[in-house]
Amino acid sequence: MSSPVAPASRPFAVPTGPWVGFASVFILFTLLIGTTGELDKFLSLGNLRVLLHEGTVPAIVGLGMLLVLITGGIDLSVGAVVALVTVVTMRVYVSLHTSWGPGAATGFAAATSGILIGGLCGFVNGLLVTKLNLPPFVATLGMFGIARGVAVWLAERTTLAFPGKAPAWVDALAVTSFGNPGLWSVVLLAVVTGVVLHFTVFGRHVYAVGSNEAAARLCGVDVNRTRLLVYTVAGLLTGWAGVIMFAHSNSGNPTLGEQLELDVITAVVIGGASLSGGKGTVIGALLGVAILGLIKNGVSLFNVPVEMQYILIGVLLLANVALNRWRQTGK
Repeated sequence: MSSPVAPASRPFAVPTGPWVGFASVFILFTLLIGTTGELDKFLSLGNLRVLLHEGTVPAIVGLGMLLVLITGGIDLSVGAVVALVTVVTMRVYVSLHTSWGPGAATGFAAATSGILIGGLCGFVNGLLVTKLNLPPFVATLGMFGIARGVAVWLAERTTLAFPGKAPAWVDALAVTSFGNPGLWSVVLLAVVTGVVLHFTVFGRHVYAVGSNEAAARLCGVDVNRTRLLVYTVAGLLTGWAGVIMFAHSNSGNPTLGEQLELDVITAVVIGGASLSGGKGTVIGALLGVAILGLIKNGVSLFNVPVEMQYILIGVLLLANVALNRWRQTGK
């Protein structure tokens, strides 16, 4: 029997809500900052570089979260996994530094170990959900505690620093510029994720599982295999985001990534994904990340009261979910 094709699988079918939200936030901060006389700073290329730099990690994690949410799951462990990746990456780098030296091989091994740790955490999440039939909320909440605890243990309750000068690849990932390889990796991963979701059988299966699991099974979709792959891929993306966070922070820090899971889930939902599954696009997810980044940028850089950040994010989230519900039910 042929694979089901979800109606939400059109690659550029982004709901109007995220665009309206982005425009509203941009106009609001333009007006607020305009009263301070620093509008030219807000609209400068330098501030755009800062926005893109700070949005790199949540954007990559958001791509993985998008896949998970489309299948009807959730991942509450991403913040703790990012912290664990930074600690493991530093531990591996320091260990190999003494025998291999601070060369490309050491950097490659350290970065690869971090990505693989993220993938392993995602794979375990997938096994807990598919083999033990644990609710995704419970499974990933458990992984949240385990990953954070292991990170603290490996770091010996401290922040791990480089044994000397940071290597060149870390500096390249940490620099705030349009040429940052981490930023360009977001573009590449977004394109690949979009192609996989909208132009492959696996992508159709992802949407089908989230839209109607029973119908997907009847159509021959291996639901457990699809979910396991999705959680594993999301873990690998989180691992790469953790390597970038490692470079940004210039350390292995077990306290990094706090609130990241909530920010990313909020961003992807604001971007049009549904917590009940079956909906979401790459463009929408990135737009949601941009909205949250714009809010935080305006609050932190231009002395807007910090409570505005929480109020705006809450209002946007509620308005977006309410708008989507209204469009579905017509009331």
